[in-house]
Formats: sequence, C-alpha cells, structure tokens
Amino acid sequence: MSLRRALAELVKAAPLVDTHEHLLEERTRLSPPGPETRWEAARDFSVLFSHYAFDDLVVAGMPEDDLRALRDAAVMPRDKWTCMAPYYARARHTGYMQNVRASLRLLYGVDDLRADNVELVSERVAALIRPGYYRRVLKDVAHVHHCQVNSLEAHIFQESEYPDLLCQDISFVGLATEPRIRVVSELTGIDIGGLEDWHRAIDWCFTAYGPRAIAIKNQSAYERKLDYVDVPAAVAAPLFARLLREPAGLAPAERKAIQDHLFHYCVRRAAGYRLPVKLHTGYYVGYNRMPLHRLRENAGDLCDLLRLHPQTPFVIMHIAYPYQDEAIALAKHYANAYVDLCWAWIINPAASVRFVKEFLMAAPANKLLTFGGDYMPVELVPGHAEMARRGLAQALSELIEEGWLPESEAPALVARLTSGNALELFDYERTQRQSPPRP
Repeated sequence: MSLRRALAELVKAAPLVDTHEHLLEERTRLSPPGPETRWEAARDFSVLFSHYAFDDLVVAGMPEDDLRALRDAAVMPRDKWTCMAPYYARARHTGYMQNVRASLRLLYGVDDLRADNVELVSERVAALIRPGYYRRVLKDVAHVHHCQVNSLEAHIFQESEYPDLLCQDISFVGLATEPRIRVVSELTGIDIGGLEDWHRAIDWCFTAYGPRAIAIKNQSAYERKLDYVDVPAAVAAPLFARLLREPAGLAPAERKAIQDHLFHYCVRRAAGYRLPVKLHTGYYVGYNRMPLHRLRENAGDLCDLLRLHPQTPFVIMHIAYPYQDEAIALAKHYANAYVDLCWAWIINPAASVRFVKEFLMAAPANKLLTFGGDYMPVELVPGHAEMARRGLAQALSELIEEGWLPESEAPALVARLTSGNALELFDYERTQRQSPPRP
C-alpha cells in the first residue's frame, strides 16, 4: 500500500472531534414545514445550498430574484434547479460546492446534481429526516465523536436534546458585545437597573450553564476590532446607565468602552469554569460586505487579550483566513493561543493543506484543532469531514515525502490532530457529568 493511501486510511479510521457547528436541533428539523420554516431546514435539495454554498452562487452572478426562488419552499425542485444551474456551473470547483457533492454522495448515493435527478435527491433529503437521524449522520456517516455547537436558535445557551452528541457553547455576544437587556432580564428574572445588575445576570448565566458548557464563543469580529481594552467597572458603570436610558445616545467610543468591560468580565467568569474562549477571526460569511483591511488586524489585536488572561485558552477560529500566517505566529508565541481549522477546509482547501504543513513546522502540535463543519444543516457535515480528512492526510503525506516528518510518528500525530487535542483542551467528560440524563 502506498504511503498516501495508508495515511488516508489511518485518518479515515480516526474519529473526529467537531469543534464548531451551528446545527439546528433535530427537533427543529423534524417539525412540520410551514411559512416560518427557515431555509436551513428545507426538505428538498436546496438545503445543501442554504449555508455558505449560496454565497458562491451570488458571487458567481446569481440574481437576487433567482436566490429568492431557491429559498422558497413553494417553488418546485426542478424550477429551483433551473434558477441555479448556470451559477452552479460557474462555482462548482469551490470548496463549498465540493462539499455539497461529497455530502450528496455520502448521504444520498448521488455524485452530482443535474436536471434529471434534483427531484430524486429532494425525495431522499426528505426521507432521511426521521427521529434519530442526527446520530446516524454524525456518528455513522461523518464518524464524529461529538460536535461543539454555537447555537443560533438560542440567545445564550441551547438546551440540547442530545447533550452527548451536541455539546453547547455559551454565546456571550448578547452578554458583552451587544447586550440584550430584555432577553437576558427575562431569562434570568433579574431587573436590569445598572451595571451591577448586569453583572449579576452574567453571573446567573455562568452559574446555570457554565458546568455544562464546552466553551464560550464570541463572533464580534464581524462588527468591530478585537482590541478589547480592560475597562474598569467604575468607568463602564455610568456609560451602562446611559445605555439603559438612551440606547442610541452613546458615542462609538463610549459604546466600545461598555463592550470592552463586559467582554473581560465574561472571560474572567469563563476562567472560573475552565472554559476556553472561542473567537471568530478572519473571513466573513456572506458576500459584498467584508472589510478586508480590518481582518488583517485580528491577530495583532488578540495579543493584549492573550497577555491579560494567560491562564485562559483562546481559540482562534477559521485560521484567521486569509491571514493565517499571523495565526501560526500567535500559536507559536503564546502558550494560551490555539488555532482551529473549522470552516477553513471549505473556504480554501488548498490553503488549508498548506496551513497544516506550515503550522506543524512552526508551532507545537497540541495547539491545532483540525475540524469544525460550521454548518446549520447537519446534512453538510459528512462532506466537510471527508474533505478535512483528505486535506489532513495530504498535508501529513507531503511532510513525510519531503523529509520533515518521520513516517513512524504519523499514527500518534493523526490521533492527536483528529481528536486528542480537542479532548485535552475541552472538558467533554465534565459536560456529560453535569448534563441531565437522557430520557
């Protein structure tokens, strides 16, 4: 057996810890379709394009009217295909589209979409959606140990029906970067009259969810720089009082001061539960809105955070693409900096292969997390997992062939990169001890 094939088989056999998803709960997917059903819960072939892939269709020239038709549950699959086909042909080589085809093959036994099979594929999509299908898709097909989910259905923390399979992050955007006063007040039962009350509400959230959470997550890099200054409570308190009285009356610098103070407050609360801090960095989801100049500053902005909280692990998500060199530098220099390939394999598979090689030759191997599907529809996780395995095997094979990695060390490294690092960094066993028993 050739080296590459042997490594591919080794990686294929290893379970992956999936460190980042936005998966809808299975109960959401099982709910009868209705006018409020979100596209990511569609029951035809278009669900495979409902997260990320449609971005490439639009960038390839797809008009908004055709996109609306693709999203419309009332439009028949054949008509959706007619709207989509020219743009799918233009974008079919991207990582997003390669993942669509990989998932098609793994779940539905179809190599590609065509006018003559979109109805068949749609029937198979609907037929798969049955009680228990998440476990089948994730365990049996994707060979995933467990997923870590930043739920977009819950404001702070999702009470999952499958806590052993879908471990949950605490989302602290609504606690720090965009304080959701009414939502958090209703959740906690605390009337918010000032900063001390908001601190108590944050404390309530960590007391309630911290023992069961796998990490805390913040994606504020979509809206601002990651230059979070450690603003004292004495400075933030009067500004927060004004925020309660006149939310639109604060200057940008004043709003930033509140965010900065609350961000650090949440990080310190997370430290009490030994929860890593996951931060979005790099590329933007969507199209026609990314301020690329600001993305380049993400890694530099994180240096102060890493220094101020040396005992707290920070996870640099999405390898900070397209500025992944800076992410490697952080992981090499700071003991509490980790880098996650979540999403990266489908943004740019070739760049991700290069990244793995360069990371392993620069930074300690325990600092790298190698897979997170980053999807809302579970149907797209298997294809992404297969792409990650393919890229990881390619990167390790090339390192061996180029003389940088002894072949004898590959098995231990594969075990570390596929699941070992994640199980060391995130306390999966604690979340299971604290979660209520399954019915």
